[in-house]
Amino acid sequence: MRYTISIRRRFQISATVLAFALAAMVVAPFGGHAEAAKVLRLGVLGPLTGDLAFGGQFQLKGAQLKAEELNKMQDKVKIEIIAEDDESKCDVSVSAARKLITRDKVHALLGAWQSTCTLAIVPITAAAKIPQYTTSVAGPITQQGSKWIFRVAIPTKGLNIATVNYAVKNLGLKKIAILSSNEEVGKSFSASTVAVLKTLGLKPAAKEEYARGDKDFTGQLGRIKASGADAVIMATGFQEQAIIARQVKELGMKVRLLGGDTIGGNPKFVELGGKHVEGMVFATTFIPVSADKRLAPFMKAYIAKFNERPDPWAGEFYDAVGIVFEAVKANGYVPDSKQIGAFTRNLTDAKNSYSGILGNVYFAKNGDGDWAPIIGEIVDSKNADGEFWRSLGR
Repeated sequence: MRYTISIRRRFQISATVLAFALAAMVVAPFGGHAEAAKVLRLGVLGPLTGDLAFGGQFQLKGAQLKAEELNKMQDKVKIEIIAEDDESKCDVSVSAARKLITRDKVHALLGAWQSTCTLAIVPITAAAKIPQYTTSVAGPITQQGSKWIFRVAIPTKGLNIATVNYAVKNLGLKKIAILSSNEEVGKSFSASTVAVLKTLGLKPAAKEEYARGDKDFTGQLGRIKASGADAVIMATGFQEQAIIARQVKELGMKVRLLGGDTIGGNPKFVELGGKHVEGMVFATTFIPVSADKRLAPFMKAYIAKFNERPDPWAGEFYDAVGIVFEAVKANGYVPDSKQIGAFTRNLTDAKNSYSGILGNVYFAKNGDGDWAPIIGEIVDSKNADGEFWRSLGR
């Protein structure tokens, strides 16, 4: 299903149309989808319907908010958001990505949401030379040799390095068990956690897997309990992680919960997990609390527009739109896919970065987000103002 959030003024047939037609004949210096009509088309791809719609909706709302703000601030280029619903089905993601590139001729693609679906469309954007920005954290996404993929997030390995190091060095935890899904993103998480523990001279107290959609984890948790673990680091699946947290309490396990992905920073997850997820420590790109002065304007605008608190995915696509806009601005406000990709690849360190709500955003050579994550903790799942977390620093 296709959703168009058009943020440009619709013109009737007039002399303006003739001007647009003539402008389209101009060849831009960098090739790709370039046009003097000054309309920047951004495709946003993710689940907008179904059980996982919250993920795609957060991404879309973040992109939409930034586009609207930029359109109000300047009139050099108009941003048009074209959204596609992939229902979190990878075959639909592939079809939607091709439509956005060939039919809608987007200058950049933001998506998908689920890591496996993002991985499926990396070859498509690479072949078309369309820059792709994603919030997905699975390691293999940026290991396909594409120079057109940019992770506006911290990869699983980076998140785990931060979380495990904090757990060991600050919380004194030494026996950390791993519990993950048996799909690609879960296996990537598990492998990276083992590697991080090894750098600290540790081995997993236990290592267990589950299938997405499972509701009974007592078998895996029983084995983890028997291992003497003092912490459980888990990843992938809102519903699964919330159920795991509840069953940990029901089994009387005295363990600290650690987040192996950014789900702990999502308000929907906290609402789902309730008191059972309090005390969970995790790494993320930002903690959506009003006390952070850098985030305050974004938080205020997002809540006013959507009547809900944003999550990291919303912030990541908010900044992704900002990065693309800065690229177009640097090109004399002429949208061009190849130039946008080249601009983003030049964001290589803190001095050469995009300053956004995530901080100074820059990328490793393979496209991974390369800045330091923030450590957060869920402290109050019943907070009336939605201030569920506290920041523990970078």
